[in-house]
This record gives sequence, structure tokens and C-alpha cells, in this order.
Amino acid sequence: MADGWNDGRTSDDTLVERFLDGKPTGPDVCASILDSWRRCRAAGLTPDSAQAYPVEDLDPECDLVRAARPVFERLRITIADTPACVFLGDARSVIFLRAEGDPVLGRALDAVGAAPGFRCAETDVGTTAFNSVLVERRARQVSGHEHFAEALRWSTAAAAPVRDPLSGRLAGAISVTCPNDRANAEMMELARRSAAGVEQRLLDMATDRERALIAAFLREQGAGAARPAPGTGPRDLPSRDRLTLQEAAVNLVAQGRAAVVDVALSDGRVATLVARPVTGSAGAAGIAVQAWIPGRSRPPE
Repeated sequence: MADGWNDGRTSDDTLVERFLDGKPTGPDVCASILDSWRRCRAAGLTPDSAQAYPVEDLDPECDLVRAARPVFERLRITIADTPACVFLGDARSVIFLRAEGDPVLGRALDAVGAAPGFRCAETDVGTTAFNSVLVERRARQVSGHEHFAEALRWSTAAAAPVRDPLSGRLAGAISVTCPNDRANAEMMELARRSAAGVEQRLLDMATDRERALIAAFLREQGAGAARPAPGTGPRDLPSRDRLTLQEAAVNLVAQGRAAVVDVALSDGRVATLVARPVTGSAGAAGIAVQAWIPGRSRPPE
């Protein structure tokens, strides 16, 4: 903890220890935080053993980082001379970019490994807003005593997911951190706005090849692909089913060949995913995936 900051150390700081001792934690700990603490305990973490790890195989020119650089240049101006820090990490929990408005805060985060080039997964550093986003795939805030690691309880963080706008796959997350006594609602707004900025940059960076494939696929759908019956489209499914279908589709695209797979849904139905080659007008080739869910007029041919 940096000198002069309120670390939020109150009787609430015993909540993790009470949890580990099998005692009630009371209403101040929400279900998602308890779930994270259970995962931390299952991973063998203790409140004083959390540690980030350096990563060797970093790609500083990956699409996520290239998209985020202009966003972070603006963030450095936005948070200048404030006790706030913003960082970007990928879906593996590896931090790539960081901007801090206060060098004292930067040194405090360095001390716990929240710095570029380090992996800060839940199994490494415990419960954080950043890791909660990667697990739950939605914006999250973690404050003070909600952190599993004692070394992080001086801080509050709000984080938002960054999704690839073409595939819908989770690319990473942006987190805004500050001392507990300086936390406010604007943190979450800044995290969401910054994540949206990176997503827009990813979309702008889409190659002509990707755009041609998407256009060809949409034309093919319009020419006779199966239409969902009312209430049965993917957007009407529970979020866990949409996520399952999305991940299965990403795997099919990665295989790069025609294929048909069945995916079990939470209500007992079985969806069918059909992957097939698609060629754009400029000759670019790729894989398009269609989903058929029972209740549609007919499966894709």
C-alpha cells in the first residue's frame, strides 16, 4: 500500500478469513464474490500468497494492443494528476498496457505485479475486477475487502469487457483502479467508454478480406438461408447458451473446414452448427457458421 492512502482496513477485512474458516460472511459479500473466493481457495491461494507472474511470449503488435494504443494515449490525458490507473489485459489475464495519473499509484501496482508483461489471472492474484470480467464476461467492480488478496484491499477497481466486434469473442478487459477513498461511479463509466473505444478500433482495423467474407455470408443468408422462428433466435436464448454457441462457432472457424456439430442447450434442446467455406467477391476465402435451433423453419442446407 502506498503511504498516505486509506487502505480500507476495517473489521470487514476479516471477511475472507471468516470465509476460509467456514464462518458466515454476512450480507456484505455478494454471490459472485463468494464464487470467486471459492475458486481461489480451490486453486490453493491464501490471502498472503497472491503473486502475478511474468510472461515471455508477448506479442506487442497483436490486434488488441494496436487497437488500444490510441485509446490509451487519450486516457493518459484524461487521468493525468489523478489517483487513477487504467490497464488493458487480454483474455489470458496478461497485462499489455497501463496508464497512471499518479506515479505513487503506479509503484503500488508494480509491487503486486499489476504491470505490463505480467499475468494476473484469478488463480495467480485472486479476486479482482479484471479477473471477474474475464470469468463472468460482464462489467464488474471489486472494492476493498472483496479482494481475496490482502495486498489489494487498499484498492477499488471497475472493469469492462472488450469483445472482438467481428467474432463476438472476448478479447480482454479494461480496468480502472484507484485507492478506496477515491472511488466513484465515474470509474465504471470510464472503463465502459474505453472498452467501447477499443472495440470500435478493432472494427475499423478489420481487413478488406474480413469485410468481403462478412458481406458474402450476409448475401448468402438473404438469398435463402434458414430464418429463425419467432422466439427461437440466438438473441432469445439464455446468455450461457449464447456463449456456448459462440465458442463452438469460433472453434469451427479455427478448424478452417466444412463441419457439422451438435451443441446441447440448457433447456434440453440440441442446436446444430454448420460450418462451410465462403468465398467473397474479391476471391477471399474463409469459413462461415450458421446455427439451427429446434423451432426454426428448417436447418441450414
